[in-house]
Amino acid sequence: PSYNQGRFLDEALRSVLEQEYEPLEVLVVDGGSTDESVDVIRRHADRLAWWTSEADRGQADALNKGLGRAGGEILGWLASDDALLPGAVARVVAELERTDALLVYGEALFVDEEGRDIHALAPRPFDVDAMVRACANHVVQPGSLFRRRAWEEAGPLNVEGHYLFDFEFALAVGRLGTVARIPDRLSLYRVHPESKSGGGSLLKARDYVRFADEYLARSGLDGADAGRGSAYLAAGDYFYDAGHLGDARRYLTRSLRLRPTRRGAALLARAVARSVVP
Repeated sequence: PSYNQGRFLDEALRSVLEQEYEPLEVLVVDGGSTDESVDVIRRHADRLAWWTSEADRGQADALNKGLGRAGGEILGWLASDDALLPGAVARVVAELERTDALLVYGEALFVDEEGRDIHALAPRPFDVDAMVRACANHVVQPGSLFRRRAWEEAGPLNVEGHYLFDFEFALAVGRLGTVARIPDRLSLYRVHPESKSGGGSLLKARDYVRFADEYLARSGLDGADAGRGSAYLAAGDYFYDAGHLGDARRYLTRSLRLRPTRRGAALLARAVARSVVP
């Protein structure tokens, strides 16, 4: 999936096309970029199975288009500002072939927009209950791959999701069967002001509220109430960062009712104090 990330897109495409694994089917779904993205895609078009550039409803919608066209028995995606490391696809495919896992993930290295190392993102053990309670996705998405069965039974991705649609997918796959982590470093995970991890506090805040109110509240998962508390805590923190102090107080208060924490209390006190400053 790609949208106005042309300055990173060539590296992302080359990191996939240069993998020493065959056969490899590569599709690019661009959301109608207005930067150099389409020119970059055209330079690689002879090695792509399919590509398009048209308006869409966001990353999840783009991924649904691409994964709906994909013909492989093993599937995955890479954001246009991330990159695979050499040998990543072969290593993950080997683990899928060796086990009955539906999804395999490994380590990523956080880098900045210039490609400088920040720190490693280690893969935590896959544990649905712990992930739900903490509202934290243990699956390091870049470099991960999954079986077609996982996509057919747990997909498509929720197009209403901005930040957490991959978390919803991971939880759904985990309810179907085994999800496995490997210790190998598979990808570069780029953090920059336009990335989902590096910016967009208001969009993330709203998506945590959606996740709590719509997904967790109806999920039937153990620990869903605690998870809602964790999601409201994250939402309140992001609302605070975005300067929406009323929303920050509202969702931090909801968080404390469901899952009292020192951090939540401290964040609420900070939001209240900032609200009364003349």
